Amino acid sequence: MRYAETLTLDIRPGLVSRVATALEKFKEAGLWLTETGPLNRIMALYTAETLEQLRLMRRDILNHIPRDVVVREDVTSWEIVTPLLEAGRYGGVYEWRCYECHHDAMADVVERFNHALVARSTLSPLCCAMVSLEGVPRFAHLWPYKDAQSRSLIRAQALESGKWPPAIAPFLTRMENALLSPLPTSKWC
Repeated sequence: MRYAETLTLDIRPGLVSRVATALEKFKEAGLWLTETGPLNRIMALYTAETLEQLRLMRRDILNHIPRDVVVREDVTSWEIVTPLLEAGRYGGVYEWRCYECHHDAMADVVERFNHALVARSTLSPLCCAMVSLEGVPRFAHLWPYKDAQSRSLIRAQALESGKWPPAIAPFLTRMENALLSPLPTSKWC
């Protein structure tokens, strides 16, 4: 089983570069800055085979961040439920989608998502999809794109195919998305 953790940092306006510089040494994490959605936010995504390894990575990252500029931090542990995209360069825009689900619906969400993913992944790769391990049941997925225009075109093609999006809306209670740009040292950029 493979696990992931997201560490979301809301940073005081004008000081994002201080945190980005502090994170440059973490080559095993995906690192993104929000472009749409909440601003002055950096999201880190790192993976491990065990939850204990995730906790150690989190501690290491948090120990290197200038604490005086962080307004809020949020940590979520996840189980990865799709293949994880290999580290590499995939584009300048990533789309983060996170859905809150009914408590008893996660198995249906994962099954339907993975079924629809077969056709969807012919248009563009998926970085990963994940299920939260604590708190409100959440399902998240992260998609790389060359740029915002490519994202729009690929999403339109996916919708036109009739095979996307997956039929999961009845199981969801809340949906959000954000467009992210990778930091130069991101594991996925």
